[in-house]
Amino acid sequence: MLKPGEIHIWRVRLNRGTVLEPTAEEAAHGARIGIPLLRRRYLRSHAALRTILGTVTAAPLEFATHERGKPCLARAPEIRFNLARSGDLALVAVARDVEVGVDIERIRPLPDYAAIAQRYFPAGSPMPKDIRDFFRHWTRFEALLKAHGAGLYGVGESLPGEWNVTRLDSGRRYTAALAVEGPLLAIRIHEYN
Repeated sequence: MLKPGEIHIWRVRLNRGTVLEPTAEEAAHGARIGIPLLRRRYLRSHAALRTILGTVTAAPLEFATHERGKPCLARAPEIRFNLARSGDLALVAVARDVEVGVDIERIRPLPDYAAIAQRYFPAGSPMPKDIRDFFRHWTRFEALLKAHGAGLYGVGESLPGEWNVTRLDSGRRYTAALAVEGPLLAIRIHEYN
């Protein structure tokens, strides 16, 4: 049960388990993904999101978007959530009455990570010392932008309010972060599937 003062995080393995029938919108979006593996991962992550949200609210799962494009539940605006996926793993963050953002990245070769950091990291950020450090900073930065609802369109914006970002344990092959509006709340981690 989702209580005020808690953030629940579900780790979703995208290469196993059954998949719910997609919504019409998910099916249409999935059809535009040309690589079958990526299409399956997209559909599984969104099916998991719907299943998880169905456990925290009895309201119909009618999705809408805020003015910046962040998804929300039209009939349960107190439920705040965010989804991120990379490789064969997804994270779903859910809280009550507080904005959350989550990001996960599979550690992989990225030859021009320094140039990407220079272009996208906030002014004054230290340059990453290696690829793992790059992805560690990237997930923190992106989780914050997603919590605010800006996504990468918010690069360079100053975010109003108080925000806290924390690292999430995601195993050796991944790095992940959670951002929350206001003070950091109790975090509950769940395995989905």
